[in-house]
Formats: sequence, structure tokens, C-alpha cells
Amino acid sequence: MKAFIVKLTGISLAITLIGWLVFSLAFPEYYLPVFPFLLLFFYLATMGIHSYQLKMAKKDIGKFTRSNMLVTFFKLVLYSVVAVVYIAVDKENALPFVICLMLLYLIYTFFEVTEITKATKSAERK
Repeated sequence: MKAFIVKLTGISLAITLIGWLVFSLAFPEYYLPVFPFLLLFFYLATMGIHSYQLKMAKKDIGKFTRSNMLVTFFKLVLYSVVAVVYIAVDKENALPFVICLMLLYLIYTFFEVTEITKATKSAERK
């Protein structure tokens, strides 16, 4: 889990730097004050979900496979609720928010899937 947290922190810092560059140099009019909180939300959610999935994979790989789809569904619902609530509160910035949310979702999900795949492959070998 330590290696995962280090990688997750590195990705989050890279996204922070890229976001700062994009919003300060290229598209300052689209900067969302909620972006740092959105990044923190994805960081914490990814860490929590990964921790849960690792525990499930260590207990029973069959149970992990079944629960993985439920976890993915829950994650999508959670992120959708965040999007709907934000859009209801700030309709003016809906498009930049949805684009940021989608990009963060893709980045963090890709990272999480690659890391959990590595972990489950090593668990299957043991």
C-alpha cells in the first residue's frame, strides 16, 4: 500500500502542476476554485477504494472478482452525484467542471486498474 500511496501522490502532484499550468497560462477564464478540492476528493476516494479492493483480493480472489464490479458501480454513482450536485449549484461552470471531472476520472481509474491488476496477479501466484 505504501508504494501505491507514493505513486498516487506523484500522479496527484503531476496533475496539480499540469492543472496550474493549464489554468494559469492557457485557460485562466475556465479555472474552477473547486479544482483543488476535486483533486483531493479523487485522491482520497482512489486510496480508499484501492485499500478496500486489496483487502478483498487478499481474503478471497473469487469474492474480489464479484465485488469489483459493485465497487466500480458505486464509484460511478458517487462521481455522478458529485457532478450533478456541482452542476445544480454552479450551472455557469458546468462544462469546465464536467471536463475536469471526466479527465480526473479517466486518469485515476486507469492508474487504479493497473495497480490492482498488478496486485491481483501477484496474489494469484502466491
